[in-house]
Amino acid sequence: MAKYVLVGGGEVGRGNTSYETKEIDEKIVALTEKSNPNFLFIGLASSFSDSYYDTMKKIYTSLGCSCEYLKKKNIINNPNIVQDKINNADIIYFCGGDTIKLLDDLKNYNIIKILQAKAKSNVILVGMSAGAIMLSKKGLSDCRMLRGETSSLEFISGLGFLDLTICPHYEKRKDELPKILKKEDKVYGLENNTALIIENSKIAYLKSQANANIYYCYYDNDKYITKKLF
Repeated sequence: MAKYVLVGGGEVGRGNTSYETKEIDEKIVALTEKSNPNFLFIGLASSFSDSYYDTMKKIYTSLGCSCEYLKKKNIINNPNIVQDKINNADIIYFCGGDTIKLLDDLKNYNIIKILQAKAKSNVILVGMSAGAIMLSKKGLSDCRMLRGETSSLEFISGLGFLDLTICPHYEKRKDELPKILKKEDKVYGLENNTALIIENSKIAYLKSQANANIYYCYYDNDKYITKKLF
């Protein structure tokens, strides 16, 4: 069965940004237990997927991976390439960006069933921010705000590969979360540079910056609880 890594956010060194997720990337590769794993980057959530992939290729090549890229142009021109690249991958990395765009593309290009089948194998499924929401039951997102469709954050339903709810970029969204959170929901608040690692239904925690934290947020009757996990 698949192992999952849900990353709350963080800079990967694109453009003039610093590289903050080193320890998380190293752990992702280590989870494969292979000396030369195949890394597949799926950039459907990003409007700048080419430059995003260039950065990730440098990182994962340096970690011993052979790197491949799946983008919309590939899918439109050669649908068969989707199954070939996904089936060959040891790591499938879904980048950050627009969660709705990612979900729509996965649905419209019939990729969901291919991923569901792949998840039954020993693959590492990684989601950064929007990608993490996609793999989860749901997650707190700003994508409709950025589209100008709403004035506030809202929960977006993912594909439910994992039966949990997340809030990526928790340090930026923690003040809004109590106003939106339903009484029956329990949420993992992932700050930038933190990750959940899920293997055989067991959850472990990881961080790549010492001051980054993971929280568990929920209502107990009418009292809002924030519990620091890591």
